[in-house]
This record gives sequence, C-alpha cells and structure tokens, in this order.
Amino acid sequence: MTLRSLAKQAARPVLQRATGGRLIWRGPSEPRRVALTFDDGPHSLTTETLELLGRLGVAATFFVMGSWMEREPERVGEYLRGGHQLAGHGYNHVRFTELGPRALRRELASMARAVPMPHGQWVRPPHGTIGPVDVSTQLALGYVVALWSLDSLDHDGLTADALVERCRPAAVSPGEVILFHEGEAATLAALPTIIARLQDDGYELVTMADLVAT
Repeated sequence: MTLRSLAKQAARPVLQRATGGRLIWRGPSEPRRVALTFDDGPHSLTTETLELLGRLGVAATFFVMGSWMEREPERVGEYLRGGHQLAGHGYNHVRFTELGPRALRRELASMARAVPMPHGQWVRPPHGTIGPVDVSTQLALGYVVALWSLDSLDHDGLTADALVERCRPAAVSPGEVILFHEGEAATLAALPTIIARLQDDGYELVTMADLVAT
C-alpha cells in the first residue's frame, strides 16, 4: 500500500501512529483543544493578524516560507513574542513531491537557515502534498510533518461569513487542526467570531505543538 493511499481520511490515524506521531493531521480527542494554523507568511497582513490574536489571547502555529523570511528577518521576533509556534513551509513553496531526496534536503536546509524553530523542527509540505519518498526524507532529517484535518478554504475566496460557517463549533471536533492562510482579508475579518464561538463551546485554542504534546 502506498503512502498516498494510506493518507486517505480513514487511514490517517494508522499512519500517524506508524510514524511515531511525526506525520500529523490532528491531535488527541481529549482534552477539548483545537489548533489554528496559518500558511504562506510572512505577509503584509502579518502584523495585523498577530495583533488580533494577541488581543484575543490566542496562540497559533505559523508555517512560513524561508525565502520570504530571509527578506523580512525582523518578523521572527514578531511571531515569537506572541507565544506562537514558528515552523517551516519550505523555502520556495515548491511541492516536495516534485523534488528528489537530494533536492529536498537542499530545500529544507535553506528553509531551516531562514526560519528559527524554537518549538522543534516542524514543516508543512506546500499544498499539503505528500508521497513516500519526500515524507521519508523529512522524517529522516528529524522533522515533524504537519498537515491539517479541517481546511477553512479561505484560499478559495470564501467570504468572512462563509468562513465563520465552515469553522462553526458543530463542524469542529476536539483535536482539530484548522488550516488558514496569512494574507486573506476575509480570514482576518472572520477570526474574532470563529475564535469566540469555539471558546464559548468550551474549546481551548493552542499551538499545534501544544495540541499533540503528551
């Protein structure tokens, strides 16, 4: 059975356990916690996003691109001061499945030089695409490969109201990893309501590292 077929929804828990919890789609079903994650930073809306999360007292995980962090190294402190988890999203946002092992190692090395990761070596493959060779390479290099269980679809042009509906408490379960993207104005507008409703429903919002910590 290939990694692609195992990665189907029903087989994800099996694969997550088989990799020692280092290929992750979601966290445990107890306690009642959810992780908010953001891809594709840094962006012009980064500061506004971080300020919003700060006002709401919420920590999240940000998967940022190495090439963009190199251009804005001052962003590192901005992310980390808010208690957020900083992780990698590749260097050039190329699909890891399109790279051989040697090229992928170079991609990850460039990313790691640009993205300090004090919470451990975490990476989210661009576009969420995975295959047996690239995942094996990432795991061999000591990375936690972080995916998601609920896609907000904010990158598909949904309105703020549609995002609120898609991320409503009834659509979320404990251990959920929710995917958002930096730079989406609708996401920024929807977050206060999404967060308030999840908290009112008894959810604690944490980083992905905290979500899976035992």
